[in-house]
Amino acid sequence: MDCIALYDSGNYAYRICRVFEQKGIVFQVISTPCRIAKAGCGYCLLFPEQYLNQVINASTALGLQVKEVYRIEYNKDRKKYTRII
Repeated sequence: MDCIALYDSGNYAYRICRVFEQKGIVFQVISTPCRIAKAGCGYCLLFPEQYLNQVINASTALGLQVKEVYRIEYNKDRKKYTRII
């Protein structure tokens, strides 16, 4: 399953994305879904759930606080976002 990590800034999401790209792991920075965006539009990091601990650890090491993490569950043609952190 995929997850999304929300940060205080879209720049943080891009920064952590670049860190993983340098390791040869490609994630995406996407617009934060309207259903979970709390303060207007923003960007978040989309990644496979198997990398959850690595994303959190790398973010913490760089001083980039992960505000929230959601698991994306697919139910027919709809997406459901379940908060896991």
